[in-house]
Amino acid sequence: MGWQHLTILWLAAALPAWATPAVEARLDTAQVRVGDPLHLELRLHYDQGTEVLVPALPSLLKDFSVRPETPSPPVAAGGGMEELRRYELRLYQPGSYQIPPLEIGFVQGDTLKLVTAPLQVEVLKVRQEGDEVLRDIKDPVELGGGLPAWAWGLAGGLVALALAGGWYWWMQRRQCPGLPSPPPPPKDYLTEFNRIAAMGLLERDGTKVYYSLLAETLRRFLEDQLGIVAMEQTTEEISQTLKASRCDAVLVAQIESFLSAADLVKFARLIPVEEEARQAPEAGKAIVRRFLEIAAAQEAAVRQALERTPAPTG
Repeated sequence: MGWQHLTILWLAAALPAWATPAVEARLDTAQVRVGDPLHLELRLHYDQGTEVLVPALPSLLKDFSVRPETPSPPVAAGGGMEELRRYELRLYQPGSYQIPPLEIGFVQGDTLKLVTAPLQVEVLKVRQEGDEVLRDIKDPVELGGGLPAWAWGLAGGLVALALAGGWYWWMQRRQCPGLPSPPPPPKDYLTEFNRIAAMGLLERDGTKVYYSLLAETLRRFLEDQLGIVAMEQTTEEISQTLKASRCDAVLVAQIESFLSAADLVKFARLIPVEEEARQAPEAGKAIVRRFLEIAAAQEAAVRQALERTPAPTG
């Protein structure tokens, strides 16, 4: 969808047009899906030497997750200065939302305040109607007839032999020189939690952004590890998916507690206890470590089982 433009220009008759402050607010789209980013752009025009006062959007846009992008430095344009400020916005519940009028101050001796018109955005569900609830996995159905037991045993032995051969070939291929380099290592999510903790958001009234980033990091970790669309699922849906895949019950409870705490801050506007908020990145790191430990143990068990499987005899 093209850019949605809403522009307000306030002109003072006593000044040349190029010296008159102006602000243009626009969204790159008016319709997104749950969790997808959209971008708000503020284009500011003002005379050189003017101080620009822009409100703190994370505090003003309570329903949104707001991440300011690196601002572009002001450039000379039309005899004055032009500045571009961009913000990445996300919404995690479907429905209609509004970016309210933003009051921008221009200070040069006196203060001139310009107000943008509201911007509308529609957030769509990821799932279609009728697919809201995850269905339980049905019990296996036992079929009559089929191959005799000895044939199934032989087939299982051949499969195990093929897997062992594939594993040996892959290990040998890794050690051969001249082959293409392996893919880059996965993202370091422990470092990402540390980065969020060091951003100083709690000291700058950015609690909602802080918890949004923490929850997003854990959701992306689950996507990388399990191949699920965690960024587009509710906390309850993620919990049900993990339980259906027979994940460790204690670990599932920790993940659900972590994401639920973030939901309360983002959507119910809960003000968390300061000490709990500061410990949230450590809780996220503990979940990542525990998850990787369990995955490594399961992989080792499978590898040992393959190594112990005897080759079928003729």
